[in-house]
Amino acid sequence: MLKLRRTSWPRELTEAVAIASRHSPGGKEQILAAVQLLDGNWVAGSRAALYLPTATEGAVRRVGWEKIERAGWDSEESILRVYETTAFGTPLRATELKVDDPGRFGQLLRERIDASVLVQRHVPLSGKKGVRVVGRRNPSDPDAPVSWNFVLDKGLEPTEPGLVDRAEAALAAVRDEFGI
Repeated sequence: MLKLRRTSWPRELTEAVAIASRHSPGGKEQILAAVQLLDGNWVAGSRAALYLPTATEGAVRRVGWEKIERAGWDSEESILRVYETTAFGTPLRATELKVDDPGRFGQLLRERIDASVLVQRHVPLSGKKGVRVVGRRNPSDPDAPVSWNFVLDKGLEPTEPGLVDRAEAALAAVRDEFGI
């Protein structure tokens, strides 16, 4: 696991995280890493969640690590992209964060997303193309419920007759296999 040294963060950020985390399962959360965006806002991460800026000044939105599908750093554009999981058939929720260098925050982001994945299995549905079944749990709570989702490979359309039923059967088989 990534080791981070303690740093003091701007009071406004620590207060915003305290407010956003007060109703979370573990209560108030401590910031492990944060980075200031080019627009002056901050993004932060704790053991349990990612805190993204909102349209309301000084407020952040809490997203549990198990709800983050993936993240990527585009060094040419200086954009950190975060993709949240959504219901099947709807586009992922993408957030673009303009930052000079994600530094330690980028390391925390990768580590926490990876730590949330319990199971990831590719199941062929049509030749080599298929569905990626993923089971995630918040890495800060080993007793937290598992969130399941699946993603169809490119070239497969959910409108294809029977495809969604086969994908759901694949998800059920993976859940049964792991007893989760």
